[in-house]
Amino acid sequence: MNQFIKIYFWQFISILFNFAAIFIVTPFLSSNQAIYGIYTLVIAAYIFMAYADFGFLGAGMKFASESYARQDLKQEIRIIGFTGFIFLAFVVFYALGIFFLSFNPEILVKSLDSNFEKSIARNLLLILALFCPVFVMQRIIQIIFAVRLRDYIFQRIFIISNAIKIIFAVVFFSNDNYPIVEYFLFSQMCTLTAVILGLYIIKKKFGYDYNLFFRSFKFSKEIFEKTRKLAFVSIFLTFCWVLFYELDPFVISHLLGVKYLAIFAIGFSLMEYCRSVFGIVFGPFTAKFNHYIGLEDLEGLHVFFNKVLILALPLTVFPVLAVFNTMEYFILIWVGDQYIASIPIAQVLVLSFVLSFLTSPSGILIMAYERAKLLYLTSAILPTIYWLGVLVSFKYIGLQAFANFKLLAFLIVGIVYLKIIVKLLGEKFWIFLWKLISPALIPILFIFTVTSFTKSFLPIEKNLINLLIYLTYNGLIICFSFIIYYYFSLEYRKSVNLIISPIYNKVNKQNKIKT
Repeated sequence: MNQFIKIYFWQFISILFNFAAIFIVTPFLSSNQAIYGIYTLVIAAYIFMAYADFGFLGAGMKFASESYARQDLKQEIRIIGFTGFIFLAFVVFYALGIFFLSFNPEILVKSLDSNFEKSIARNLLLILALFCPVFVMQRIIQIIFAVRLRDYIFQRIFIISNAIKIIFAVVFFSNDNYPIVEYFLFSQMCTLTAVILGLYIIKKKFGYDYNLFFRSFKFSKEIFEKTRKLAFVSIFLTFCWVLFYELDPFVISHLLGVKYLAIFAIGFSLMEYCRSVFGIVFGPFTAKFNHYIGLEDLEGLHVFFNKVLILALPLTVFPVLAVFNTMEYFILIWVGDQYIASIPIAQVLVLSFVLSFLTSPSGILIMAYERAKLLYLTSAILPTIYWLGVLVSFKYIGLQAFANFKLLAFLIVGIVYLKIIVKLLGEKFWIFLWKLISPALIPILFIFTVTSFTKSFLPIEKNLINLLIYLTYNGLIICFSFIIYYYFSLEYRKSVNLIISPIYNKVNKQNKIKT
């Protein structure tokens, strides 16, 4: 539990810096809609690279975590070396494709109106291609820390890196300058520095055997046979997630151009932010669930899973609902009235994450159980509903179709996950559902009531002070909703007390010693 407290403390700090990165840097970038659209597309291509492992990194992390739990450190290193090699092989092909596109950006981006815009697109894509291998090492380092439940160590390094990026964003974009290429290159250099520091700390703190790692950085038939079943499932998952999460910017830019993409990008940026934050929240459970599987402690896994659901519900549901109900003020304060068309899109995209407290840990649990058919089913539902809905409704509601059917797909998958989990845990559907959501009904009612009656007092002018006012306003409402939930949920109260009591006792003991 002590490791989880450290992980979440530093992840909370990381979330604050991510807030700053989104809310301070984005207004600078979005001041030019056309170039912001190009930048959004390049960032989407950067995120797209995360899928280039075709499932082998996820499978590798599962089996590496199990090996680490059994203290088989050599096997852990071999597995990570093999999966890292597979990832790098695919990323090299991806980087070559990006390198080719950098000479012909019109293939990727519709309606580049000037040589200046073409030059920016070309340079951003070239930088992305050159730094692709850095992303590979970043992912490998994250896995090495994660299987040891030491994510917080690498998180500290990236907090410093992100802080530097935020500070220099103000410097780069001051005095009405717009050096977006230089800033993107600088941010990639910051990431490279963080990766080098991560490699150094792994060797110094864990005594990691880099000789064995680099000898294992090759194809291994033995490990391939071990990981392929889950990896092949992950390939299908990857394909489905790419269709669902990552294609929107490319399709919109091709159909409508970069200015329409910029309108969509505001909501898309918030969606990606929610995704990354909730990934931070649920990431540590991947290793922990697999530790239970490795030790064959299914009863302990089920108890732990229930605690995760109870603790995760307020962390995801309350912020999502508070932002959803005040989105119009947030957009105006954050990026200005030139993005007023983004408001309904952003509202729906953010609301898509309201069931993340259920879907994220459930997906991790099903993966830990290696239930291939269930993974195929849940993964296929998302892109199928999404793209069928977009194809049918795009000519009627335009950009809003991309948001509305994202939400619908998430809601349907949430219901499917709930039925699967109820069956795995041996619970009755309606009883389990009521126990899960009933304590949250009063806090949710509180959020909607308070925001509906008070949001009209919020400022609407775009500036940093007003943004801080908005964040403070929503932060207070969310904090009060947590307090209400604490008193209405007995299980949540027990779990929180179990976490807080050792910390309180330790602090109290230290104070007594000092006095």
